[in-house]
Amino acid sequence: MSTLMVNGATLAYESYGQGEPLLFIHGIFISQTEWQPQVAALASKYQVITCDLRGHGLSSADGGEYSVRSFAEDMIALLDQLGLAQVVCCGHSFGGMVAQELALNHPERVRGLILADTVHSSWVTPWDAMWGWVMGAWVPQVLSVKQQIGMVAHYMTMFGPTAKTALAYIEHESQRYLTDEKTFYQILQASLQFSSRFRLQQISCPTLIMVGQYFLQTHWHAYEMWWRIRHAQLKIIPQAGHVLNWDNPVAFNQEIEAFMATL
Repeated sequence: MSTLMVNGATLAYESYGQGEPLLFIHGIFISQTEWQPQVAALASKYQVITCDLRGHGLSSADGGEYSVRSFAEDMIALLDQLGLAQVVCCGHSFGGMVAQELALNHPERVRGLILADTVHSSWVTPWDAMWGWVMGAWVPQVLSVKQQIGMVAHYMTMFGPTAKTALAYIEHESQRYLTDEKTFYQILQASLQFSSRFRLQQISCPTLIMVGQYFLQTHWHAYEMWWRIRHAQLKIIPQAGHVLNWDNPVAFNQEIEAFMATL
């Protein structure tokens, strides 16, 4: 495991293989280990880069304010450390928010964008509004961080064929927040405050949007991103929920390889 000091935090990262650089950004409250099925399948063809976002996994928390934009700036520091002028960036869920911000603020660094079961904001559909209000206002008043982690984990893994394994994984990865509640709430608020909806048309690089067949909560966002982003294509991963890169890694990886071939 390699490390990088950036903006007061130590970031843990790994780089595998050689070839076209492909940066993977993980989801909320977990770590770069989310991408093990992709590292195993793709590192023989590309330079696969994974990283623990600050406050996640083996990366430290700096105690400052968090935002999706600050997470994206950390990724720029990582690319600079690796000497990479451009990458194809793949972000899942919360990592997809970071990937969008990266492409919007640093278009010259992103050759292609892959958005995996992510959203452009948290306050669009009635479901979004309810979830955002519940998580941002009501839940912290009545549930402990441990209970909130369990609720988020169940929500993220519902309907997926790997639900049991993914649920245990998320709960295990989130244990650090039981003794660091401040960072938990900072990351949560960063996710709830993010919005790229009316900036999506500024994304100019080729974009692949993927959603899991069974996790309908993100489908509206996917269709709107497909409509707003120029040069975007939309793929539905069959027999998959929100954790689509685990639920159907073969189809997920094949779509990535097909997209890479078009660049």
